[in-house]
Amino acid sequence: MIRKVFLYIVVSIFSLFSLNNAYADGVVSQVVSAPIFANGTVRDIPSGINIYLQSDNDQGLDFMNPEVVGYGVSPGGSLEVEMISGFERNINVPLDDRSLLLTVGTPQQGLPAKVSGHTISQGHNRNTFVIKPTEFDSMMPEKLASPAKGVGFDQVQQRGIKIIHIGRHFAFVSRDEIGIVEVRFKDSGGNIIAKGRGEIKFLAEPRPQIFPTNVTHDQRNHNWQRLAPGQVVGVAQGTLPMPFLLFDKNEGIGNLGIYDAGVLSSQQLEELQYQLPESLTRYNGGLIIKDRNGDGILNPNKDIIIGGISNEVPEDSKGFQIVTPLVKEKPFLSKQTSDFNKRAGEAIGGSVMQVVAVVGDKIGLYRTRFSLLERLGDLTSPDGSSVTYTIVVE
Repeated sequence: MIRKVFLYIVVSIFSLFSLNNAYADGVVSQVVSAPIFANGTVRDIPSGINIYLQSDNDQGLDFMNPEVVGYGVSPGGSLEVEMISGFERNINVPLDDRSLLLTVGTPQQGLPAKVSGHTISQGHNRNTFVIKPTEFDSMMPEKLASPAKGVGFDQVQQRGIKIIHIGRHFAFVSRDEIGIVEVRFKDSGGNIIAKGRGEIKFLAEPRPQIFPTNVTHDQRNHNWQRLAPGQVVGVAQGTLPMPFLLFDKNEGIGNLGIYDAGVLSSQQLEELQYQLPESLTRYNGGLIIKDRNGDGILNPNKDIIIGGISNEVPEDSKGFQIVTPLVKEKPFLSKQTSDFNKRAGEAIGGSVMQVVAVVGDKIGLYRTRFSLLERLGDLTSPDGSSVTYTIVVE
């Protein structure tokens, strides 16, 4: 049965959630870089962030499950998003539907204000957004579905607010060490019925980035795909390859991609008789590698290791692996975004890497974290940017 999150009752106290030593509580699970900017969270650069929401029943990434209906705004109520500290307002950019976008999941499927029946304006201070329904019940959770072209083909359609994206038009610049945001849902009487606060540590300098994306396949949802044991995500009926948006280390607000990158699973590395160095043993699922010599073949001994894969699978499951798909018997490595979506390529740049997954023999959740090294090619580097995809085997 589809689970629902209603805002007509007070939400209970949430447990504390921490990520990379940054706190978040209440309806906020984490604050991260928006997935369309190379430097959305670099200090002294225009801010591009995503505020991930959660509920008391579905914490963290579990809230992104399409079977969980996200938040709505009660009739006559409002949603407030306040940039509490660490953000400098650019007063020349209004707080409207060009600088904030509500989305129904990750990768983000947008809820345009005019289509979804709400307005966005400045609140009681110049650092606060206010979102209000334009009709009595236009922001009921079940009504909040993205109008994106490919949504109708999703296995389970996302509904309800799950992520708040800030930075389409840059109304803020990231300052100081840390940015703090607060989200407040109010009823028709102006009473707070649910709220949360989160922080993000700004980067001192740019670093490579990996993000979830749906610029491929008309913005269909590539996360939380469902299939049977032993099938292949990206081959089984109704499933798609899982895509990522890649940005190399960019100075300023450029969006240069990482090209000719793909993955080798731990099973493929074993076949190549490659022994992971101690510094990379955290990558139990394989490596992300960039082709160095242009032969189109990935080799960990010759090419550039830029990151790795960490898998969490059901107990005693066997056979799960993430691999780069083959086209004409060669790995289909990352290419410029415009090759997949011309409009997205012009708007956000970067490159797109796709992978497929051979799922294991047990039912349950298969969760894979894809991480880039903070310093590409340096095997002693810690992880920098990362993204997690969830697969449901049933």
